[in-house]
Amino acid sequence: MAQKNLIAWDVSAEDYPADGSLDEKIKFLLKYAILAPSGPNTQPWKYRIQDGQVALMADFSRALPDVEPSNRTMYMSLGCALTNLLIAGEHFEMGYRVKHFPDGVEGEKIAEISFQEGGRMRQFPDLFDFITERHTNRGVYDDRPIEAEKIQTLKEAVDGGVFRLDVLTDPEGRAQMAEILGQSHRIQLGNKAFRKDLARWIRPNTADAWDGLPGYAFGYSDFESYLGQFIFGTFDTSTSRARKEMGLMKASPAVGVMSSQKEDKMTWVQAGMEFEKLFLTATRLGVRFDLFSQPVAIEELRREMAQALNVKYPQILIRMGYAPPAKHTPRRLVDMVLVE
Repeated sequence: MAQKNLIAWDVSAEDYPADGSLDEKIKFLLKYAILAPSGPNTQPWKYRIQDGQVALMADFSRALPDVEPSNRTMYMSLGCALTNLLIAGEHFEMGYRVKHFPDGVEGEKIAEISFQEGGRMRQFPDLFDFITERHTNRGVYDDRPIEAEKIQTLKEAVDGGVFRLDVLTDPEGRAQMAEILGQSHRIQLGNKAFRKDLARWIRPNTADAWDGLPGYAFGYSDFESYLGQFIFGTFDTSTSRARKEMGLMKASPAVGVMSSQKEDKMTWVQAGMEFEKLFLTATRLGVRFDLFSQPVAIEELRREMAQALNVKYPQILIRMGYAPPAKHTPRRLVDMVLVE
């Protein structure tokens, strides 16, 4: 029997309330929005539904002030959730209009989405079926290369106007990004405040929490997972963690970096939207992703990445490859993220 805190992943399109009210239909669409990725599964969103409109809002109580004071990854996570919502809307033939930051970029409201029946618009590829399959895979990847045509498809999944995806398959390029990742682990995990902030989101495998990262996401046994939060928050494991992650990245067939031409909160939300479209495309292709925002949060390492790739603003580092499916992480249910 599935864990109670994983039941959100069992949503079925067959349960769509075709005869329900517009607000009931929007609430059903949110079942797909909440399956978006967020680091480290903080799920920093809340929603309000009223008269055919849904507000997507940042939940700043789920921020990581000592991990990423700018909240860049939080805004990207909200962009991922918005993409899922709109893809689901398109699948059920709902039209929509999106207004970003209606109260200004300092407000908690990230977007207002007005839905209407009978929409035929298509802003996104048909990736609906892959929302429930998408997951982060932190395990070992096969050493077989990713086919050139798949890499090209991944690159084309990102809007080339403001955003760009570089994919490094050569050993030197992968090693360079692995070294940058290793440096970020040594810097950040060597910081006690950083470790304690992140440790709040590490869970035992059998915990009934609806958010955070269970130990199994890192390959921990049930016994190891009970000690995970204490060990991570108390001891400096930066050297061993850096060594492990560097080894995994060097051994993987490809490393990706998504970057942007601009840098502001609106760009971060758009980056999340582009990234989720990329992630769902990778899921369709059978390519697994492991995600790293750490090097981007450290200015000198971000500059090093930018110079290596001749880009302006790296937004996320991605390890890519083939592997069996991994277990999903918990998700809060729609009723848990709705506010009056």
